[in-house]
Amino acid sequence: MGGKDIFAKTVYGEARGEPTKGQEWVAWVIKNRAHANRSYWGGSRIEDVCLKRGQFEVWNNGDFDVTEPSVYRKIKNMTDEIYDAPMCDDPTGGCDHYNNPDKEGYPSWTNNCNKVKKIGDHWFYRGK
Repeated sequence: MGGKDIFAKTVYGEARGEPTKGQEWVAWVIKNRAHANRSYWGGSRIEDVCLKRGQFEVWNNGDFDVTEPSVYRKIKNMTDEIYDAPMCDDPTGGCDHYNNPDKEGYPSWTNNCNKVKKIGDHWFYRGK
C-alpha cells in the first residue's frame, strides 16, 4: 500500500462520517504534522505520520477494510489533491491536532493547544 492510499485510508477511518470540510481539515492536520517533521508524530512523510503508533485510532488495531467504497473514492480523490498541494493551500492555519470530545472528552494535550474551529463532531487545534 502506497503513501497516498495510507493517507486516504486514515482520513476515511478517522472522518468518513464528517462533513467534507471536516475531512479536508483532518487531512491537513496530518499533512501539517508531516511538514513539522517531528519524530513523535512520525517524521516528514505523510504515511509515516499516519502509521505512527498511537497517533490515529483507525490504525491502532492494524489494517482495516473499506466498507463504503463510494465514500472512500471521494475521500481518496480529495486526499490525493491535498497530498500534492503546497503548504500555502492549508485552510486550517496550521492546525496539528483534532479530537471528538463526544467520544474522548478533552484529553490533557488539549491544554497545550489553541482551539481553532469545530467542524462536525471534531474540534481542531493548533499547538501553542
